[in-house]
Amino acid sequence: MYSPETRRAAVAELRTSTLAEVAERTGASPSTLRRWASRTDLEDRPRSGRPPIQGTADRVIEALVATAGARISGRDYSSRALSEATGLSQSIVSRSFRSLTVPAAEVTGGRELVLAAAGFPLLVFGVRADASAGEGVGGPAVGLRRIRRRIAGITAALRSAGVQRWPQRFGSEHRQVRTADLLALVSGEIGDDFLVFDPLGEMPDVGPDVGPGVSVHRDFEEFVVALKHVLAGCQDIPGSLLDQLAARVRNGLEGVMWRESVQLEPVRSSITSDSMEISSWLPKETRSITEHLAIALREEIIDSGYDPGDRINPRLLSRRMRVPRASVDAALRRMVDDKLLDGSRGGARIPLITTVDVLDLYAARMAIGEVVLRSLSLRPQRYLVPVQLALRQVEAAAPTRSGIDVEDADLHFQQELARASGLRESARAFESLTLRLRLFISVLQLDYSPASDRIVSDDRAMFRSLARADARTAIEVWRGKVDNAVRHMAGLLGRRRFDQELWTQLTRSLG
Repeated sequence: MYSPETRRAAVAELRTSTLAEVAERTGASPSTLRRWASRTDLEDRPRSGRPPIQGTADRVIEALVATAGARISGRDYSSRALSEATGLSQSIVSRSFRSLTVPAAEVTGGRELVLAAAGFPLLVFGVRADASAGEGVGGPAVGLRRIRRRIAGITAALRSAGVQRWPQRFGSEHRQVRTADLLALVSGEIGDDFLVFDPLGEMPDVGPDVGPGVSVHRDFEEFVVALKHVLAGCQDIPGSLLDQLAARVRNGLEGVMWRESVQLEPVRSSITSDSMEISSWLPKETRSITEHLAIALREEIIDSGYDPGDRINPRLLSRRMRVPRASVDAALRRMVDDKLLDGSRGGARIPLITTVDVLDLYAARMAIGEVVLRSLSLRPQRYLVPVQLALRQVEAAAPTRSGIDVEDADLHFQQELARASGLRESARAFESLTLRLRLFISVLQLDYSPASDRIVSDDRAMFRSLARADARTAIEVWRGKVDNAVRHMAGLLGRRRFDQELWTQLTRSLG
């Protein structure tokens, strides 16, 4: 674009030089020079067409992605979904995403992200070499798309939190985390390499590299470029880090202190493909071994953002559960045998889930639950003791408003009802359905925290009815509880063609 001064000088030259000579000197085409010569006003004119919106779109997408947390890997944050939600074109949304992440070719894997800490005026990320690299397992442990989207989530969180404006801050009133604590992390043994954003020069002996493996950046954009490169070299980006960053965005990332779980020495386990006795590494609680494995797998699904059809990486699961690889392999085979996971294409994969599957599952649990409640209402009061203890867990989880905690406690309460009924086959079938439901809830990323008060109310009502040996009321509450759960799911899965009519027909036939 030419300035008004350039235009006026070119027109003036046309009085003493030819059109071709002026075009060669200015770089403007002859037609452009003729147009300038015909104008009486050579100042800039308003540009025609649509105003540029990419900059505004970048800020909108950045704000949405910054608070997505681990959900950034899901369908709700695809370019199409964000395009529908914002009214922006999908191509504009895609360009915004590309500005926050790296090209697929740059994702190399092979390292582990182990530390992230923030507190004005320092931001620290730590990585270390993957201990399993020597086993010949290199590259990313999860899909390239997932890593790229999670890089975008971290970049967006930094920008939305205003970290780039830290150099303009001054005064101690902004310091909510002791700088000495953050500096101590860099000198510790958490990681092999550290990337530090230090706009105010708090790090001692600031230079290109403060020490072995420590890279310090004063400029925010340079730091972001370096961070993207570091993250692209990691085999995975845990969802728990994304969730913590998302929760602290509005606080300017003050107080972020994320570390990978401390690794424990592997312990011998008695698990085999024929046995699920894993008492050496699972908590001594009333939950069954398969329940514990399903809970651990649920957390892994959420943390790594697995989608239906994705193959589960046993190496990652082994590291996060802190158990031997052989134990995890055997447990996954057991879950494939129990139809909790899909093994039809080799390995263990997250099952493909349809809404019909979900309705079928809930309807089956409703039917077995009725049988369980009838039996339990006929048993002596002492059999309600473990049920009462499980109810207290639900009551304790509800105030936290954590969907995972509430869902976990509620499903455990329901399983205790089945075990206390004295019907072994029904309890076994109910447990299998519960484990499958737990997996479905994880894969579909359903959040039951808004319904926590209703869950507590229903569970209390069922327990009171059973304590009075009132099976009819307990069953009415149970049916309403399951129906509410499905209706809540219907609202969350509105775009996935939830078949309300089919659900009504299935449950009506149970009456």
